[in-house]
Amino acid sequence: MQLLINLKRISSHNRLAVNYQYQLSNCLDCIFEQAAVELISNHSEHQKVNQKKFPFTFSELTFDQLYACKDQFFMHHQGESATLEVRIWDGISIRDYLIDLFQDQRISFSFGNEVVEYHVTSVNTIRPPKFKAEMNYSAITPLFLTKQVENIGMDIISPGDAAYSEVFKTNLLKRFTIQFPELKGLKDLKNCCPEMDFVPTSQAIEQERVFNMYDLDLIHLTGFKFDFKLKASPILQEFGYYAGFGAQSSLGFGCVKAV
Repeated sequence: MQLLINLKRISSHNRLAVNYQYQLSNCLDCIFEQAAVELISNHSEHQKVNQKKFPFTFSELTFDQLYACKDQFFMHHQGESATLEVRIWDGISIRDYLIDLFQDQRISFSFGNEVVEYHVTSVNTIRPPKFKAEMNYSAITPLFLTKQVENIGMDIISPGDAAYSEVFKTNLLKRFTIQFPELKGLKDLKNCCPEMDFVPTSQAIEQERVFNMYDLDLIHLTGFKFDFKLKASPILQEFGYYAGFGAQSSLGFGCVKAV
């Protein structure tokens, strides 16, 4: 499901950190956690009784009036309105429930001692694309993936790496099979779905995001914005579109548009 969230700033403070994605991810997590497990399991086509969280991703915030301070770590929202696109992998039958869940929620961002607070004024659904066996996508937010490197551990991988296609495929299949207990027994994901093919179709633009998690050291994650073609079953296309492609989608990575 694809939602367009309309927000209104209700606080006098208007400074947000440039890297606000982690705080936004926490707010969305809290909203989803309000959903009763019983309600989800009774209404969703895909979620199971013991599953609490939805796979999701989200776009960047769009502001009506924004002043970004050059060489600073914050920006001023000088207007009142903002919009956010949220993608959720869920059963279509709980669409109305999730819309009601978001309605009238409040989303807050802190910057130092200041708190910028927004009120959800309306929630609209966006018509999804028609998912086919071959799709073209353009990244709205950067895709983030890592691979195991000998003597180093996990390292960031770029679309220009020869192993990127295999890592992309394995990550998508692993996240998809988690949603279905009957598929958890699949071990050799590299050899599953041999028809699946991933091809970058544009130059990749590197983009770093910095996250301050629980006031600990800053964590730097580097992703890449680019266009790509994906051949895969329509249900895998749908899953990647709504749950995000690549890793760390709940932090706002891997949100794409169909082109």
